[in-house]
Amino acid sequence: MVKDFPWPAPVSGRIAFDIDGVFGNVMALFIRLAREWYQIDSLRYEDITRYYLYDCLDLAPEIIDEIIEKILDYPHALEMVPFDQSVPVLSRYGQIHPLTFVTARTKAEPITDWVCRCLSAVEPGRIRVIATGEHTRKLEVLQDLGFRYYVDDHLETCHLLYRNDIMPIVYEQPWNQEPHPYPRVGGWEELGNLLFEGGIHENIDRRRRGPGTCPGLENCPESPGN
Repeated sequence: MVKDFPWPAPVSGRIAFDIDGVFGNVMALFIRLAREWYQIDSLRYEDITRYYLYDCLDLAPEIIDEIIEKILDYPHALEMVPFDQSVPVLSRYGQIHPLTFVTARTKAEPITDWVCRCLSAVEPGRIRVIATGEHTRKLEVLQDLGFRYYVDDHLETCHLLYRNDIMPIVYEQPWNQEPHPYPRVGGWEELGNLLFEGGIHENIDRRRRGPGTCPGLENCPESPGN
């Protein structure tokens, strides 16, 4: 049985955010760097159908590693483009509640610098970026800080959080299209409605099982309270 989470209206003050693939368009940066540094011009965003690039791209692993290293460090880390409408939505939210970003990156810089530059309308003291170094450690951080909701694009992390009473909100990407029971958003306009507008329960309920349900839900991750 899928746990019936009590959806607040709005979900406010208890939600944290991933960065890569949610706030920042990291895959577009990957594609651009592949073209500029390695003359690879055949990559398309829709080709990235797996979270782990080695599983879906016909590129040498060492090339993937080198591009990722460039993305994670100066100066290229600051070249990532935020997703459409993410800056105004997060800026508005940051005026109401402090912003917390939890990333699996191994270090908080330079991504903290990038976040603060994008969200220049928010006082830096209201922005917190926590680098866990691995996806599984996000659970501990979110639990310790008391968050009940987390926006992520990585389904394995979503499964882990859900089993431990944290409701994931899936930011839709080509690499997370497998059936799942979680609410999903297709962009920051939808996410903004979730954060700020009342009467959201019906909208969320339509997204909780996605375009197709897990067959009988028996193949979905075991939910809390089962």
